[in-house]
Amino acid sequence: MDIQKFTQKSQEALQLAQTKAVTFGHQQVDPKHLLLALVEPTDGLVRRLLQRIEVLPEALTAAVEHELQKLPKISGPGFAADKIFLSPELAQVCVAAEQQAQGMRDEYASVEHLFLTLLQKARNGLRDVFRKLDIDEAKFLNALKEVRGNQRVQSANPEATYEALERYGRDLVQAAKSGKMDPVIGRDDE
Repeated sequence: MDIQKFTQKSQEALQLAQTKAVTFGHQQVDPKHLLLALVEPTDGLVRRLLQRIEVLPEALTAAVEHELQKLPKISGPGFAADKIFLSPELAQVCVAAEQQAQGMRDEYASVEHLFLTLLQKARNGLRDVFRKLDIDEAKFLNALKEVRGNQRVQSANPEATYEALERYGRDLVQAAKSGKMDPVIGRDDE
């Protein structure tokens, strides 16, 4: 696994997953921590994609937190926050995410590659969470195609370019149709 082959948001998600493991008192970072780290950011791509497939991100967050509560906790003098390890399962997810990116002809492994890999390699509790919330690979890929189009991940920060017009622009045709735009130019101050 080469961390330099991960986008900035993917690296942030892995760091946040480690923070989540410390917060929950776990000794290793697990795919559940990563899933939580991918879904939690309010401006994150995974959250927007989940909303497109009509899944409430809050419901997924609550279900994952419930699963994390089941894991054994370590506390006391033996617990060191700087000695948190990557679980073998999460290491496999990261390697598979790199392969997923290569399969999609992307140069970097992005958050969508991590989430797709989590969907594909889900075990035990995560598989049940995905099944319960009706999240599957086909739906997620369709939503990803709508958002991403034919763009490829060629930079370390591609998530900022997805849906840029919708997020930062104004649809003047839609504003005119809905009557929210004055047809006379320069009459705004009157």
